[in-house]
Amino acid sequence: VGGKKEEKTRQEPGLYHIGFKIGDTDEELRAALHELQKQGVPIVGSANHHVTHSLYILDPDGNELELYVDVDDSWKSDPKKLLKPAERLVL
Repeated sequence: VGGKKEEKTRQEPGLYHIGFKIGDTDEELRAALHELQKQGVPIVGSANHHVTHSLYILDPDGNELELYVDVDDSWKSDPKKLLKPAERLVL
């Protein structure tokens, strides 16, 4: 138990990340961002997925966690919206 965590140098099967819906608005995501920053949690990424907006953090074991808000449910009638490439998130 304990010791230094080894960095992965090659791809291998396993869990990439897990996502948690934390709301439906950018205001809720902004509030989460401010709380994470206040607590000193490093943000390792963010993305505008068009139908969701996401922040990415690491848990203490180095697993990536996605915190997201649903900002557009039009994908339910137009599933192709899920295929749009992610863009830079501006909060």
